[in-house]
Amino acid sequence: MTRHIAWLPCLLVSLAFGATGCKLPGEPDPADRPVPESQVVKFTSLYGQHCAGCHGADGKLGPAPPLNDPLFRAGMSEEDVEMVIAGGRAKTLMPAFANHQGGPLTPAQVRVLVCEIKGIQYKVVRKSEGDATKIEVVKDAQGTAPKWGLPGKFPDGAPPLEAEEEEAQRTEADFERIRKTVFRRACAACHGTHGQGVKDEGRPATTINDPAFLALISDQALRRLVITGRPDLGMPNYDGARPNEPKFRPLDAGEVSDLVALLAQWRRAGSLSGK
Repeated sequence: MTRHIAWLPCLLVSLAFGATGCKLPGEPDPADRPVPESQVVKFTSLYGQHCAGCHGADGKLGPAPPLNDPLFRAGMSEEDVEMVIAGGRAKTLMPAFANHQGGPLTPAQVRVLVCEIKGIQYKVVRKSEGDATKIEVVKDAQGTAPKWGLPGKFPDGAPPLEAEEEEAQRTEADFERIRKTVFRRACAACHGTHGQGVKDEGRPATTINDPAFLALISDQALRRLVITGRPDLGMPNYDGARPNEPKFRPLDAGEVSDLVALLAQWRRAGSLSGK
């Protein structure tokens, strides 16, 4: 009898836990189980792991051009943002992130990044398919609000961020004209008349006619920089005031194409032309 009575408190405790739904001490919580990498769809986690190292913690300051820039976010189409994230940018350090391109991200994870960068509200839909869970990300006006907010409207008359047609062939005389007119007006105050940079406390700075730099950047990436600038580094965009011209006349699409062509020519030359 004494032996049976000794077990009574343990039995009562077990019944109490079972009745209230409480966990026994040490019992694992299913909510604490690690989420497989392929099922992570939280923007801050995806961006922090795959994007922040180059584009900065909040998308505004990093070695690569900022993503959290209203002009860039408004000017890039949803399709182009997805294409770049999924497939990367040729002739740049931007890699392909889609798993079908050899990257680490599923289509749903790519879509989360696209929606957040473009300022599109969305929801995550999970569907069980046997032992697996399929995840889809769909637009939803009542869904998750983008962490960076809405980018606003792309300015009327602004040059398109993506080249719309094949660039015309230019001669050496054309390049010299571009350097003496468009480049001098828009770029020379900071980058020097031949892109060699300007002196900053005795040191050359802001050199753009540099073989190493130009070899690591594509024409499309150059076009983006000419239009959006680098606000994180103080570089003005296509219509921003210049140090020598506070009432700067905005660059038009043709002038942007001319500047990209000139920089591409310097890349081919492989040296500081006319330094």
